[in-house]
Amino acid sequence: MSEKPIASEPMEHEDGPAHVDLLAVGRTARNTVTVRLRIVNDGQRRLRLLTALKDMAPNSPGSELANGIALVDGVGDKVYYPMTTSTGSCLCSDVTNVEVAPGKPQELYAVYADPRTTRVTLSVPDTVQFADVPIGVGQAPPAPGQSVDPAKVSLGQPNVRSLVNSSESAVQDVDDDDNDRTMRLSADVLFAYDKAVLTSKARGVLQGVAQQIDRSRGDTVKIDGYTDNTGTDAVNQPLSEQRAQAVQDALKSLVTRQGITFRPAGHGSQNPVAKNDDESGRKRNRRVTVAFAKPPEPQTTAASAGPAFRWSGEGRLPVLATARPNFHADGNTTIEGADNLRFDVNSLHREPSGLVTLVWTVTDVGAQDQMIGGSFDKWLSLEYPGATTTSGASLVDRAGQMRYWPSRDGQGVCVCSSTSEAVYATQVLHPNGSVTYSGVYKPPAALSTMDVQISWFAEKIDVGSVPVR
Repeated sequence: MSEKPIASEPMEHEDGPAHVDLLAVGRTARNTVTVRLRIVNDGQRRLRLLTALKDMAPNSPGSELANGIALVDGVGDKVYYPMTTSTGSCLCSDVTNVEVAPGKPQELYAVYADPRTTRVTLSVPDTVQFADVPIGVGQAPPAPGQSVDPAKVSLGQPNVRSLVNSSESAVQDVDDDDNDRTMRLSADVLFAYDKAVLTSKARGVLQGVAQQIDRSRGDTVKIDGYTDNTGTDAVNQPLSEQRAQAVQDALKSLVTRQGITFRPAGHGSQNPVAKNDDESGRKRNRRVTVAFAKPPEPQTTAASAGPAFRWSGEGRLPVLATARPNFHADGNTTIEGADNLRFDVNSLHREPSGLVTLVWTVTDVGAQDQMIGGSFDKWLSLEYPGATTTSGASLVDRAGQMRYWPSRDGQGVCVCSSTSEAVYATQVLHPNGSVTYSGVYKPPAALSTMDVQISWFAEKIDVGSVPVR
């Protein structure tokens, strides 16, 4: 291990402590970028890599490959995954039979289409994101086991997905990707129960939507109505259609830009965004979505940023805010399990691209083992398929009454830590044991302080207000 890493981050693997060294992010032949990594086993057990680095997208092939290592471009709002040859072979390490012995390293590689940007965030499953990494650092010769040379093979299409950045308020949810904005407006705000006549409050909400459409450069606005799954299709389908039509009629009178085509449709209870298991999920599913080309970002000055979080492997991590839950949930042992934990925010860093990386640690301060796998998901959400991640860790702007969720790619893979057994993530914390997690967000550049909330099943843990550095 003589090669000095550019940066290192902890890997939270159930086989024991480990870390990942970033060795290179360099431009290589034929408009590609090669990443070289080194996984180091810091524990006493063999570290299994089979499936530990896989792409978590639904139906993604090759679970024994390191195809889940991704480059995140916050300027272009894109996520780059390893390329394949024209015959489907991944330009990435095959870890089918790889187990890292205690104290030993294992080098890996992955090759990507060139993002044509200067800096990226590197996302590795089970590992804190490498934030704000310049492209063109380190040497990128063929790694051990690299049998495919991108300069000598026929390459397939670049494996690039949109980066979806999500926020929500009591009135609306907003999803932005590289091209489009989708606003999910609460039907409970727009309409009375089981009605399709807009409320007095609806006009103010739709005025704000109209102003954004006016700033947009697109010429098509899609309006889609949805209900929850209560009632029958005979009621839900026409109700969703009537509500979409009512929103269209209002927007037509409010939008001032000419040449826009509105396309309303109703879908009944189809395509839920949350589980219909309880009222909070059903409320999110009762919605009218308005989708249009994303307006240009306002020219604002971001708060100055300090250095990105870097793990040293020595000493205690910095603590910007801390919390100990005290639920006493009347015998609900699942909820009360969080009372054995301490939550620390270690870093909240904004990159020049606008991406913000949150790093946080959970420690078992109780006297017994505590299950944590699957505890930090965005509760009831269907937006992160195959979840079991830390998608429930959010950043809150209390003044603006907006909540920002971790970004996800166009196939729903969270740009945040996984807590899934599928990638050998840590499932149980022993007394005094801890794990460090992270996630990527894209709140407005002008926000200099945000509150951190961590989801624990259906509850939220307020960790505190933290400056964005």
